[in-house]
Amino acid sequence: MKRIVIFTLALFFLFSSLSFGEEEKEEEKRDVLELGEVIITATKTERTVGEVPAVVEVITKEEIEARGVKTVQDALKLIPGLKVTEHVGTWGDKGHVQIMGLDAKHTMVLMNGQRVLGGHASAIDLQAYPVEMIERIEVVKGPFSALYGSDAVGGVVNIITKSPPVKPTVSASTGFGSRNTQVHSSSAGFSYKGFGGFLNYTYRKSDGVHDYYDRYYEHMFQGNFQYEFPLDIKLSIQPYYSKNRMDWDYKCSRGTIKRVDMHRTQKRFGLNTIGEWLPDEVSKLTVRGSWFDYKHYTKDRKSDWVSDNYEGEVAYSRLVKLFGEHTFTGGYSYLLQEIDDDGKKFKADAYTHGFFIQDEWNIIDPLTVVLGLRVDDHKEWGTQYNPKGSLSLEVVKGLRLLGSVGKAFRSPTLVKLYADGWKMGPWNMHANPNLEPEESMGYQAGVEYTYGDTFLGRLVYFRNEVEDLIDSKRVGPDMYWINVEEAITQGLELSLTFRPPFRPLKNLTAFLGYTLLHTRDRQLHRELDFRPRHKVDVELQYDIPQIAFKTILEVEYIGERYAYTEIARKLDDYAIVNLAFTKEITEIKGLPIRPELFLRIDNLFNKKNVGWYYSDRCGQKAYDEYDIDGVQVFGGLKLTF
Repeated sequence: MKRIVIFTLALFFLFSSLSFGEEEKEEEKRDVLELGEVIITATKTERTVGEVPAVVEVITKEEIEARGVKTVQDALKLIPGLKVTEHVGTWGDKGHVQIMGLDAKHTMVLMNGQRVLGGHASAIDLQAYPVEMIERIEVVKGPFSALYGSDAVGGVVNIITKSPPVKPTVSASTGFGSRNTQVHSSSAGFSYKGFGGFLNYTYRKSDGVHDYYDRYYEHMFQGNFQYEFPLDIKLSIQPYYSKNRMDWDYKCSRGTIKRVDMHRTQKRFGLNTIGEWLPDEVSKLTVRGSWFDYKHYTKDRKSDWVSDNYEGEVAYSRLVKLFGEHTFTGGYSYLLQEIDDDGKKFKADAYTHGFFIQDEWNIIDPLTVVLGLRVDDHKEWGTQYNPKGSLSLEVVKGLRLLGSVGKAFRSPTLVKLYADGWKMGPWNMHANPNLEPEESMGYQAGVEYTYGDTFLGRLVYFRNEVEDLIDSKRVGPDMYWINVEEAITQGLELSLTFRPPFRPLKNLTAFLGYTLLHTRDRQLHRELDFRPRHKVDVELQYDIPQIAFKTILEVEYIGERYAYTEIARKLDDYAIVNLAFTKEITEIKGLPIRPELFLRIDNLFNKKNVGWYYSDRCGQKAYDEYDIDGVQVFGGLKLTF
């Protein structure tokens, strides 16, 4: 494997050294601080990162391309306070994300504001969305049920897709790597007289760590069509489709390994429509309607269901000057959830009406207060009230204080409310229509300092208190869903970004992130499973703009954590080192093509078998970091026309 890595590096640098007649480019000035990035997730209005009184992270398309990552979960790995799980057994999921120590099911995942479906243990699988279509990923941490309702307990991940380009563009990329991994993608975009579109198709396949157990392939198609009408009206139509199939050839049964010929298929269909109207310079009306369909089945059809979400939302924002400046936002949302489960032999549906209001009050220039409230009414579990308050105070130029407190909730799933008498392994599962929503209170306090384009530092304290957690209770051969006691997560997040101002290192960007996390299960009087006490992220990026070359070094350290099965087991800490290179060939004489070479080497020092915590009756070991299994190489070519 070391020889393969050395040979691949040598080959890449050989091609990278060829300029193909390119001219020296003028250095592009980048905003290392990212505080000027305009986002919408934190307030549902357009604000820069430096304006919102919330802990926000933004991952841009440029960062994704420079790092050479090909999945959303890989793009999120280096964010402080986030923990990514890449493998969820025979289910086929490849990307769950925890925020601030809370379960992955407490992270709301949106795509252009639309709820998406599909994933194990009520958590969304992030790999189903192609990175080639992404404009940016917005991550807001902390409770956001005051704006988004159920599920936004730990935070929100909103994937924003690319809009139609001003000039016609076509691109195609192909990449190959370890584990027989392949990723092939093509995109095209155009604009003409107010109408435009951007389309992407991506195919991905891999043998996984064990080709007899987690081999998969997936197709993804996504688009964004827009039309700008007169009178400042814009309509966006965003279709989406994906199909994932995972194969496995054996299973463990009663202490012996049996050969099987099985597969699991997941299909996702989505349609999101957004209408925006600017009646004047100080107000905006947004109307959104969407449908998302998720189909899941195994070859033997023991698992076989269809889930559908139908959403409608109307929101209106207006700027009012009264004792400072207020931006009032109010709206109504409707969510209808349906499930038709042949495997469990039940059908169910439920609706939720939501009303929300928010006031972004800029009292004086250095002080902004945001107050919000959402009321959700559900046909089964009743009414939920979720307020939130936050503030941002610029003490002196560049030094800002942040603080927030808010309530959030997560509603029971339709399966746990209504599906009764089905089998999960040896257990007879029973519904509980009396389940209460999980509720939480979240607190954040932080300080942020910026110094020009040279330095950004942020230190945040967070605490989350979650009550009425939904868990299972076993009585003989029967299992029941119940509400249990409280869990707490709290800790510190530190992030530092630095660009040296002196010339020899002018094109170096250095990032350090650190998370200190403490968790507690109040019912079982122990820490929560698989939550590392310490997490450290380091990234060094060096650009050579004269030859359009970028190199990135990443280091991720995960500290000790606990797994609780038959016994409590402490899992060892570990560190993973990755390298990424991109080389753009800016001009080939006589051809309207801009090629780009990319290469990524993950787990450079060949870590394996990280976090063993359990062996089943067939002797198969379980790892909390299953995908960390030796050096992984992935490289390829992208052509832009």
